[in-house]
Amino acid sequence: MQSTPQTDNKPTPTSSSNSEQRSLGLRVTSIFFRLAIIVVVLAIAAGIVAVMISTKVESAQSDAALMPVQIRTMEAQLRAVDRTWDGYGTARSMNDASIVAEVGGRVIERPNAIEPGQRISVGTVLLRLDSSDSTNTLNAANQAASAIEAQLDGLSVESERVGTQIELAKDEIDAAQRDLERTAQAIEAGAGSVGELDIKTAAVRRVQREVETLKERLEMIPSRRAQLLAQLAGQRASASTAQENLDRAVIRSPIAGVIQSVNADKGDWVAMGTPIARVIDLSQLEIPVRLPASAIRWIRLGDEIQLWQGDPIGEPNQIGVITRIAPEADTANRTITVYVEVEQDPNAGDRLSPGRFVLGRVRSPDDEPRFVVPRRAIQGNRVMIAVPQDSEGYRIEVRPVTTAYSIEGKIESLDPNEDQWTVITSGLSQGDLVVVSLLDQISEGLLVEVIGREDGSGTQP
Repeated sequence: MQSTPQTDNKPTPTSSSNSEQRSLGLRVTSIFFRLAIIVVVLAIAAGIVAVMISTKVESAQSDAALMPVQIRTMEAQLRAVDRTWDGYGTARSMNDASIVAEVGGRVIERPNAIEPGQRISVGTVLLRLDSSDSTNTLNAANQAASAIEAQLDGLSVESERVGTQIELAKDEIDAAQRDLERTAQAIEAGAGSVGELDIKTAAVRRVQREVETLKERLEMIPSRRAQLLAQLAGQRASASTAQENLDRAVIRSPIAGVIQSVNADKGDWVAMGTPIARVIDLSQLEIPVRLPASAIRWIRLGDEIQLWQGDPIGEPNQIGVITRIAPEADTANRTITVYVEVEQDPNAGDRLSPGRFVLGRVRSPDDEPRFVVPRRAIQGNRVMIAVPQDSEGYRIEVRPVTTAYSIEGKIESLDPNEDQWTVITSGLSQGDLVVVSLLDQISEGLLVEVIGREDGSGTQP
């Protein structure tokens, strides 16, 4: 059986070449097709833009947009200003009295006018206490003292009598001594007896003993007098104490002022040391005011301090004087305490009352001339200056400055509406125009127009 030859299925070189040519043609056709689409899209877009440009409505330019920004400035001028220091404190009376009972007893009288808020004078009776015990003690002490005084008078009489008796006894001794001598002479002459001599000798000795007794009695009188004087002093002291207790039973105000409180009424029993009343003098007050510690180099004794009972608006309620300055600063809150005295009419309606919280402001003169500008004109230790141009108005220049301190309060000569100021030590020159308006709408190099300019005296040229 004859075999059939095998046929090879692999493509021939000619067939493979034709396939590659067809694939290349398809890619080229695709590229040209995409390019054609892009060209069409670009043409359509160009047509739309052309239509929009041709149909655009021309808007008239605003003349206002071409105008420079209008600002206000303040002319920098050197001037001396007062540095201000604000602090707070609580007023207290310099002369007040917390009255306590100095003796115990029952209240037997409280005058009708003794009520809180009542004005009283020195010595006004607040309460009367029962003083019968003190009265009895005083009477007993006086009677005992009178008895002792009578004994002292008796000692004076006794001293005189004993002295007289001693003198008489001495005379008697002299007479007995002479008689004894005569008897002795008679015995020597053989005329007398020894027994008679002994009798007269005994008589002399007896009188001498009597004299010694009288002398001893006389010498004891000073000690007896001293003892009686001591007893008399004790009784007088008891009488004085009793009298003081009688006086203390009538409780009086030691100062003139206004009654703050009364703690006892008629019939109440009060013990010694019990608080009875509190009286406050409103004519002279003291206020410990806490100021910033940096003020210690500026304030002095005798400086005036303005005081407000509320916000520091308008004229101060009171004017005080610094009379004392604490030597040590408070490290916790960085303050120093100054003590301010205020004298006022206690009957005035706007008087300052103890216990009120007040604001104090001290003004310290700064004699060195400096530049003063509104605090809002400084941004990040820089100010904006309006520099004049030859023909283009003014151009903004930003200039760094060095600030010394800030102050609060009205400076009418600069700006009556401004109350926040900063004092500048360097960075400005005399006559510079410091921008004080539209600071958030302008920047360096911007062309501006100055429509308001204040000189150092607050006037607008």
